[in-house]
Amino acid sequence: MIGYTEDIKQGNKKALQQRVGQLEHMALLMRQNGDESHALKIEQLVAKGNAEEMSIAFCGHFSAGKSTMINTILGQELLPSNPIPTSANVVKIRGGQPAANVYTRHSGVLHFDPQTDLEELKKFAVDGDQVEWVEICYPGLFLDEKSSLLDTPGIDSTDAAHKVATESALHLADAVIYMMDYNHVQAEENFNFTKMLTDRNKPVYLVINMIDKHVDFELDFDEYKESVEEAFSTWNIKPDGIFYTTLAEPEHPENQYDEFRDKLINLYHRRTELLADSIHHAALALIEEHIRFFRRSNQAQLEVVEEQIEKGLAALQEKGFDVTSEESLIQLLTATEKEWAHLQQNKDQAYQEMEKELSSLLQNARLTYYSTNQAAEAYVETRKPGFKKGLFFTAKKTEEERQARLQALLDDVVEKVAGNLDFHYKQLLLAFADRYNVRDEAYNSAVHANQIELTSDWLASLVKEGAGTSEYVMNFCQDISDSIKTRYRKQALLFIDQLNSKLAEQAIDEQRKVGERLDELRLLQQAFKQHKAYLDQETNTKHELTSLLSGDI
Repeated sequence: MIGYTEDIKQGNKKALQQRVGQLEHMALLMRQNGDESHALKIEQLVAKGNAEEMSIAFCGHFSAGKSTMINTILGQELLPSNPIPTSANVVKIRGGQPAANVYTRHSGVLHFDPQTDLEELKKFAVDGDQVEWVEICYPGLFLDEKSSLLDTPGIDSTDAAHKVATESALHLADAVIYMMDYNHVQAEENFNFTKMLTDRNKPVYLVINMIDKHVDFELDFDEYKESVEEAFSTWNIKPDGIFYTTLAEPEHPENQYDEFRDKLINLYHRRTELLADSIHHAALALIEEHIRFFRRSNQAQLEVVEEQIEKGLAALQEKGFDVTSEESLIQLLTATEKEWAHLQQNKDQAYQEMEKELSSLLQNARLTYYSTNQAAEAYVETRKPGFKKGLFFTAKKTEEERQARLQALLDDVVEKVAGNLDFHYKQLLLAFADRYNVRDEAYNSAVHANQIELTSDWLASLVKEGAGTSEYVMNFCQDISDSIKTRYRKQALLFIDQLNSKLAEQAIDEQRKVGERLDELRLLQQAFKQHKAYLDQETNTKHELTSLLSGDI
């Protein structure tokens, strides 16, 4: 059994040493983040862990009897008590060789012998203006050099220095004794303070003192205790124990002073076990405080970014864009980037598309039919050497016949062009303007009025020397078709150039608008990224610290 107990102690000690090693890395990280205050508090926990010193803090109102209770438990009048006011700063008492140190605000550390200068020492204990804290070592107590009791200023003090002193004591306390006067148990301040302690996972023991004030005929004591427990339960406060005490009437039947003192001694006996857990929870609380510090450090920049986001979203909504979040912003940004890219390539793309459709129209337009071939063959015949017309073969009649056949061919060609090309050609040019949203009446009128003049001279000029074979007639008809399509293509490209110039003019203004919107959206997106970066930095810092504490990294 003894070996088993020793193994437990060694295991607790190893856990404590491991915890201390983790804390040293945490202090370094907090200091790197500019948080000197909490880094120092972590280092205080390191020193506490290395020294294996366990502290139990007594807290409560000025009138709760803390100092008197501590004196009684220790069996020595080490603390000032009634009728002298209670401690106005933290007084630390531990066992060991007689020594007393008074840490002043302006005069350094003053040293006393508590066995000979005790009354003088008590004066410093109530001097909250000049003294920061007092440490007393005294022999013959149940405390040893690694065990201490802390007497703190009353929580109802209005002095800011007293509140800082109490907070400092709680930071290093491994358990808290919260004392209350019998008549003031259900004061809201008691609930607030103890709730704060339990939220920090501090072991909290409630001591309801001065129960000699209780009058049985007004209220049964069991009912009183039940009302106390219900009140704290309503605040979701679950103390580790509740003791009802009186020092004025030691024989009071409800007095739990002895049980309370035994609990204190038992807590000190479990020192190594409680220390590791206490330091762990204290470090977790400091991590939360460090994150709040981190948040405050970034608050100004964060507010600037949040204001930028708020104004940016409002401006977009005023312009008719339904943007209320980063997700909807990204959707609009993606659409705007596509619009910008389209505008950048629109001019060249539009020209290429129009030229491609024109080429397709001309390629598919059939301009020569059987009638055209017959007329062409008849005309080509007049161009053969030795062609003559009439009984006496007069030159006049021959020329008249040639011109008549040429006109017949021209009429056929003009008819085919009008039905199979000219109408579709003009419709295509007008459709281009509609497609690209070009509103130009002059352009439309010019397209309607456009005429590609087909003349007999032009048609005659297409006949090549040596004409006469049937194969040549087919080639001649192809030349006629190609020549017509070339002339239409040349004219159409002039119209397309006009449209392209209009598109370029429109694009300049449109690109300006879209470009301005793109800049606006990208700035807003950057603000969202900065906002996320601040929050991620906070989250990552917390994760890194908690991982250090848990030993995960």
